[in-house]
Amino acid sequence: MWQYSVQLTGHDFEPTMAWSADAQAALAQVKTRADVDLLSWNPADEGSEIYSQYSIEQLVTRIDHTAYARLLEKMAQVVAASGNPVPPSLQRQWYLVGYLAVLSHQTLLNTAAALLGLTVLTLKTPPQALAQAMPQQLRGLTDQARCWLLAAQVTDLQLVATSRPLQTLLQHLLTQNEALNHCCVSGQSFGWQLGNDAYWLSQVERPSFALGQLESPVAYRLIRAAYLERTLG
Repeated sequence: MWQYSVQLTGHDFEPTMAWSADAQAALAQVKTRADVDLLSWNPADEGSEIYSQYSIEQLVTRIDHTAYARLLEKMAQVVAASGNPVPPSLQRQWYLVGYLAVLSHQTLLNTAAALLGLTVLTLKTPPQALAQAMPQQLRGLTDQARCWLLAAQVTDLQLVATSRPLQTLLQHLLTQNEALNHCCVSGQSFGWQLGNDAYWLSQVERPSFALGQLESPVAYRLIRAAYLERTLG
């Protein structure tokens, strides 16, 4: 079973607090201190990882003037044109999708699918039902968005140069029968992983947040950034 601690940034796996299978104490340190890294260790096989944390400034520098930033702008324009409000939680999820995508070199198509999945889920679901609906519907909405983009042969250039693909697909997914929201493809879904990690990172302040909800290693390096996005946004 994985156990967690923290170390001072720049050190070589030197935990400064007791190891624990409950990551909450380590997470509390990582979220509020700029001078610590998250450590994980598995006594069963001696596996270990150091998750140094990105700062907001580093992330902004990485994403600025990239195709990912253009895609985020297009998503915001499309939702504004639809007349739907953008809750602060969804805005944070968009940013986190962008950070995750640029750090893990995801395709624009997978990134667009994640943005659409999170957006449709939020706009179609009453706030009080969102936590229950997310595990059941985010995978289906994201996979469907990716399949539609592939079927329409939408290119990376089209995704950032025109709003039409995102606009058309957003309207389709918002108005389809809710029962269809659950339909997903089999196998690995990188678009869903982006959306899933962005969703849970946006919940990092809540007691319900747990590291095991995250799918990608890079998400473990965004704990502090996600916390700051939430408290400063």
